[in-house]
Amino acid sequence: MSTNFNSVRVNAVNQLLDERSSARSWSLEGRVALVTGAAGGLGRAIVTELRERGADVYGVDVVGDSAFQADLSTASGNRCMVAQVLETAGRLDILVLNAGCQFVAPVDQFPDAEWGRLRAVNLDGPFFALKAAWSALTKSPGGRVVVTASANSFGGTINKAAYTATKHGVLGLVRVAALEGAAHGLTVNAVAPGSMDTGMIRGQLEAQAANRGISTDDVLASFRAYQPGDRFIDVHEVAAVVGFLASPAASAVNGACVPVDLGASASA
Repeated sequence: MSTNFNSVRVNAVNQLLDERSSARSWSLEGRVALVTGAAGGLGRAIVTELRERGADVYGVDVVGDSAFQADLSTASGNRCMVAQVLETAGRLDILVLNAGCQFVAPVDQFPDAEWGRLRAVNLDGPFFALKAAWSALTKSPGGRVVVTASANSFGGTINKAAYTATKHGVLGLVRVAALEGAAHGLTVNAVAPGSMDTGMIRGQLEAQAANRGISTDDVLASFRAYQPGDRFIDVHEVAAVVGFLASPAASAVNGACVPVDLGASASA
């Protein structure tokens, strides 16, 4: 066991030295990336960002015109997703776990089925994806994992019990995977976007308005006002951070969660 571990450490150090020689490079030329939730607003921006950096990108979603369709709430769906990419590309260097879903209701009215659905998509899915891709990622020189967390990873929000719980759980998963992957030269990080004007925000406006007794316009304004500067985060601003974390320039960043919220978390 010790011999094998030492060998792994030597290989990891060699990979790190190779990365340091190009630590200022943001290029992903020659890298194969897999992005989940690729049909959504943020997912499309991430796919575009990685492709512009030169990566060969495979998008996955349950719907839409992504390269692959898969049910990422299940272990089998995640295994199938990874297997298809490996069969097509022959390798996997970057895994971006961006798929997610939302439901809004008070704790005492929260449907059991919705609790299970959010847990399966937002937390179980990333775990199963990591497990399925682990062998390929740890074999890749300088493998990268980036997970979409949330501003809700740091605190709570009324009517979002399941979403908040799963996004707290995502950070725990990221930290453990970062520690276990470090010896292989693999880094695992998260981004925590603030409010973005995407389908996920728009899809909860009516429920939020009903639960809070205000108009949908007022709900939208409250999301925007949460961030300093009173504006929404643009999806491309978040995608740029994902691109950095996936690049050689971020070789020493591991187990981190980077807020992209105009400073909202600074006042917490």
